Amino acid sequence: MSQNREPISGPPARRPSSGVQNLLRANREPAAETPADKAAPAATNQTKQITFYMRTVDRQRAKAAYQATSSQEMDASWSEFITRAVMGEVLRRERLYNAGEPFPGGTRNLAPGRKLT
Repeated sequence: MSQNREPISGPPARRPSSGVQNLLRANREPAAETPADKAAPAATNQTKQITFYMRTVDRQRAKAAYQATSSQEMDASWSEFITRAVMGEVLRRERLYNAGEPFPGGTRNLAPGRKLT
């Protein structure tokens, strides 16, 4: 029975591709660089999610303080509350250890885990 069957033909023939498009693309002058193409410096007001560990009792205390005072302090969010708390400590350390100037760096990742002393 299999001897009487017609052979299955291969895939349909490919249409010949037009090489003209590729030639035009290869001979085209590079586009002039626009100011938008240049790498812009990182915006200072960008936000990035961070994760850190905090003792449960400290977190509960901070949340209670936030919930009790957020309307009086006009905190827009929990994130703003945490940011203000961290930046308060940053400013204190800059005043104490660096004549009130920001410390250089801060772009590299911190080492994970606890410091070995």
